[in-house]
Amino acid sequence: MTTRAERRAEKPRRPLLRSFRFWVPVGIILILVALAVAGVIVGKRVYDRGMAAKSSLEQAMPLATTVRNQILAGDTEGAKATAAQLAALTADARKQTDDDVWKSLEWVPVAGPNLHAVRTAAAVTDDLVTGAVTPATALSLDALKPKDGAIDLAGITALQSTVSQAADAVKKAAADLDTIDRDGLIDEVDSALDSLTDAVDELEPMLAPAQEILGILPAALGAETPRNYLMIFQNNAESRGTGGNPAALVLMNVDKGKISIAEQASSTDFKNARPDPVTALNPETEALYGDKVGRWVPDATMTPDFIETANIMRAWWAEEFDAPVDAVVSFDPVGLSYLLKATGPTVVPAEEVEIQGRTVRVIDEPVTLTAENAVPLLLNEAYIRFPTGLEQDAFFAAAARSVFTALTSGTAEPKALLDALLKAVDENRLLYAPASEAEAKLVAESKLSGRLPSTNESTTVVGVYVNDRTQSKMDYYMQLDVKAASTQCTAPDSPAFTTTATLTNTIGADQAAKLPKAIHTTRFFPRGHVATDLVFYGPVGSTLKSVTIDGKAVKASSLQHLGRSAVKVPVHNPPGQKHTVVAEFTGAAGEYGPLEVRHTPMVRPVPVDAQAPGC
Repeated sequence: MTTRAERRAEKPRRPLLRSFRFWVPVGIILILVALAVAGVIVGKRVYDRGMAAKSSLEQAMPLATTVRNQILAGDTEGAKATAAQLAALTADARKQTDDDVWKSLEWVPVAGPNLHAVRTAAAVTDDLVTGAVTPATALSLDALKPKDGAIDLAGITALQSTVSQAADAVKKAAADLDTIDRDGLIDEVDSALDSLTDAVDELEPMLAPAQEILGILPAALGAETPRNYLMIFQNNAESRGTGGNPAALVLMNVDKGKISIAEQASSTDFKNARPDPVTALNPETEALYGDKVGRWVPDATMTPDFIETANIMRAWWAEEFDAPVDAVVSFDPVGLSYLLKATGPTVVPAEEVEIQGRTVRVIDEPVTLTAENAVPLLLNEAYIRFPTGLEQDAFFAAAARSVFTALTSGTAEPKALLDALLKAVDENRLLYAPASEAEAKLVAESKLSGRLPSTNESTTVVGVYVNDRTQSKMDYYMQLDVKAASTQCTAPDSPAFTTTATLTNTIGADQAAKLPKAIHTTRFFPRGHVATDLVFYGPVGSTLKSVTIDGKAVKASSLQHLGRSAVKVPVHNPPGQKHTVVAEFTGAAGEYGPLEVRHTPMVRPVPVDAQAPGC
């Protein structure tokens, strides 16, 4: 018989924040049939008790949904009242299956093991309600909500206590389910226990990381010592591997929950065009991308390894400024537009801004920044409205401050902010290089880390990354479409992985002719033309087989990077033109996780089609 641990290992884990439903009494609907069947086996008295328990649980079912919705909506008082009703009903179901007569029959062949299983399942359900659901009614994301520019550390501690209690309840439920001997169970009872066990198994791996997150959050918010976070804003209009040119930088200080801007800078504030990299580079990175990754700030984000990018940016900052950097965060204007849906519009004031040692006034009247206009304004219109680099930097600095004020004012709903951040992480628009080993362990190789997985065990990742060579802001007009296919499940001894990237220059010739110099310098390419390096990564341990452009084979040499075979393919797109590049890799024999595509987050949405027949 398959053990609980084996069944658990076979199930893929769901993302922590998307599956965080520990307040749902998962066992309620799962034991109703089992109660009825077991009761019929042993006689009327036990049957009557079983039906009474069944009735209580049936009444509890809609309350479970209600309390979940109330918690999500922030209705604390309503959730507490509903949870009290729910707890009374599950307690009654437990009482009905926990009397001496019921227990005395648990030694009877056939019926006995089923009665014990039903009693244990009812107890587990009640424990989940009292130990997890009821405490969860006190949960409020408002504890994470800034107030007057600060986050309440005491509120974070209270959250940690509540989640720990829920985690203990789920751990006990799992242990109790492990005590059940499944060999003599009838199909209905065994099936119900399978469902209940699966639900508990889903909760365990979610609550443990939640405890860890809340455990390190006070330190991350400067509870013990102040923290400095270097935030780099990647400009997607000039594509780089993890997003774009890191043109704007902000040093954020967090001290005992209080958040403030310590320093602002732009990529031009640093001594670019260095003769040597600002810090030692990974030799594989240098071989694939060149040493310019460490000699120019705008090129520090070319590699998909954000940890290396963060180390490079730390070195740049240390050379130019005195303040140390603890952690590095990356964001982009598209992700910013998601946040503005949560905060509502913010106003960029018409005021003087200190930039590059000069006082600059570039806005004649206030500009309202919204979720709808943030991307076109920051990535395109600003270069038309403010033609010089100094004016652009001043506007971006003022915009950053206005968004910071909106985020720290505490007016946005925490759930809306959480949803916005989750979407940004899922699209690789929010990246984080940790400040401590505990944080690094927690972030691991998740999307938030900005790292490609080091194995194919959990997921088989292929990558497509875009690096602009035009020295322009033309990627605002570029459309990337990606397809991936693998034979990992139909030919596991010699799987093939094919990645197709279609890059389209959507600007027309007439529109291109009117582009200002700030968008297209024409220094290296005619106006409106876009030159791009597409970099393809195969799975871990793969080997490049072939590359085609528009169906024609081209010579391309692969290099090893991040444990993978990678190939750089130059593409040139005049106005209105598109090119399709196909890279095929072969993998070694073995097991592969689900196929996944990672790519540069572009200005425009990137449709992705990943197919792995037979999986």
